[in-house]
Amino acid sequence: MKFTVLSHAGLLVEHDGVRIISDPWLLGSCYWRSWWNFPEPPAELIKNLRPDYIYFTHLHWDHFHGASLKKLFPRTTRILVPKVPTTRMLRDLAWLGFHNVTEIPHGGQIRLGEDFTLHSYQFDIAVDSAMLLVGGGYTIFNCNDCKSFGFPLKQVTDRFRKIDFVLRSHSSASAIPYCIEGYETTFPHLRSQEDYIEEFSRFALHVGARYAIPFASNHCFLHRDTFHFNRMAVSPQDIPPYYQRLAAQANRQTECVVMAPGSSWSDKEGFKIVPFDYSKRDEYLQELRTRHETKLAQQYEKEEQTLADFDSFRAYFEGLLSAIPWPVRNWLKSRIVFRTHDPRGEHNWLVDMKEGNVRAIANVSDDCVVVETPASVLNDCTKIWMFSVWTASKRLKIHLPSPAHLKTLRALFLFLDLYELETLPLSKNFTVRAMAVRLRRWRDVLEAGRLFWRHVVAGRPFDMAGLYDVPARMQPQQE
Repeated sequence: MKFTVLSHAGLLVEHDGVRIISDPWLLGSCYWRSWWNFPEPPAELIKNLRPDYIYFTHLHWDHFHGASLKKLFPRTTRILVPKVPTTRMLRDLAWLGFHNVTEIPHGGQIRLGEDFTLHSYQFDIAVDSAMLLVGGGYTIFNCNDCKSFGFPLKQVTDRFRKIDFVLRSHSSASAIPYCIEGYETTFPHLRSQEDYIEEFSRFALHVGARYAIPFASNHCFLHRDTFHFNRMAVSPQDIPPYYQRLAAQANRQTECVVMAPGSSWSDKEGFKIVPFDYSKRDEYLQELRTRHETKLAQQYEKEEQTLADFDSFRAYFEGLLSAIPWPVRNWLKSRIVFRTHDPRGEHNWLVDMKEGNVRAIANVSDDCVVVETPASVLNDCTKIWMFSVWTASKRLKIHLPSPAHLKTLRALFLFLDLYELETLPLSKNFTVRAMAVRLRRWRDVLEAGRLFWRHVVAGRPFDMAGLYDVPARMQPQQE
C-alpha cells in the first residue's frame, strides 16, 4: 500500500497493482481565478499519472476540476462517483466526454483489486462523500470536506475499527463570516481559525486515527478581490502542536503529519516528506502572483468588459422562487439585492421572496440584504447554474442591514444549494432514485432529529468541535 499527496485535495493511492486518484484538481486555478493550489504540484509529479480509477467526492470545482480532467486523463478512464439523488455529476462528466462511470451507493463498496476495496459514505445536504480505501491490512479514511458526525459517522467507525490514516480539511471554505462587511465586530462569535484546528484534531482522535493528515484546505487566493483572504486561512503547520498536546492528554498513540504535494507513505518505506516552509507563505504568495500574472490580468480584463445579463438572472431566480414552497418564502419575508457593475454602470437586482418576483430597482431600501459580485461571475452562476460553488469562491461582498439578517443570508445560500442539487422543488425528492438514495441514509434523519431536540427544543448552544467525543477540552494556541 502506498499513497501520495498530489495537490490541495488530490490523492494517489496504489495497491495490488491498481492506481486510484481522488479529486484531481492538479492544474491552474478554480473559482474564477480565485483559488490556486498552495503549494502547487510540480509538473513531474502529475504527468503520466495513468490511474485505473478516479473517484470524485462531490461537485465543487476544487474536487471536480474539469480542466484537469480533460487535459490529464484519457476519456476511457473509469470514473467512480457516489450515487446521490441528483444526476448532475453524471451529466457534467458526460459533457466533459467521460462515460465510463460507476455510481457507488451510500455505504456501498467496489472491489478495485484482489486485496483492495473502496467504500463510499455520504453526508450533508450538499451531497458530499468520504472515501475509505482498504488493502494490505491498512485503512485510509479520506474525508476531505465531508465533515460527518453523530449517527452517520458511527456507521463508519462501527464498520472500520482500525483506521490508520485520516485526511481531512482544516480551514474555512465558506463566505460566512469572512465576506460579510464588518464581520469582525458584528459576528465575533462565529467560527475562528482556532475552532477549525480543534475540530480537525478532535475528529481524528475520535475516529482513532494512527496518523492525521491536514488535507483539502491547501489552497491560496491570488485574485485581487480575494487575495486578502489568505490571512484567514489555517496553515497545516499550525495544527500539529495542538494535535499532539490533545493526543497526549487523551493518552493516544497518534501523530499529525503535514504532507506537501509529492509527499508519500508506503508500507515498505514509511513517510517520505517533501519539505515546504509554510512560514514563508507571504513570499511564496508573491511568487505565485508573479508566475500567474498573465492569467490574472486576462481575468481582470474579461471581468471589466463583461455585461451583466438580467434576462438570465431573472429566469434563474424566478425558477428558484417557484421551487421554494410559498409558506417558507412568506415566513422569511426576505428581500435580497444582487449588485453588480459592468461598462454600463451599477445594477441592483431585487429577489423578493415574499412577493415572489425578480426586478431591477433604482434605489435599495435599508432592509435589504445586498450581495455584490462581478457580472461575469453572476452570469456564469445564472446561465450554467454555478451558485453551488459561488460562496466557496469568496467572489462576493455582503452587506447585512442588521445581525438578525444573517438568517436571510443563510437561507439564501441553502436554497441555492438545494435548487442546484435538485432537491427543490420538493417533488424531486419523491422519484424512485431519490427515495432509494435517502433510505440508505436514514441515520442522517436520526441525527437531524437529535440536533433539533438539543439545540432548538432544549436551547443548547451548537458546538461543532464538541460533536467529537475525546477527553476534556483544550484551548488551541500557536507554538
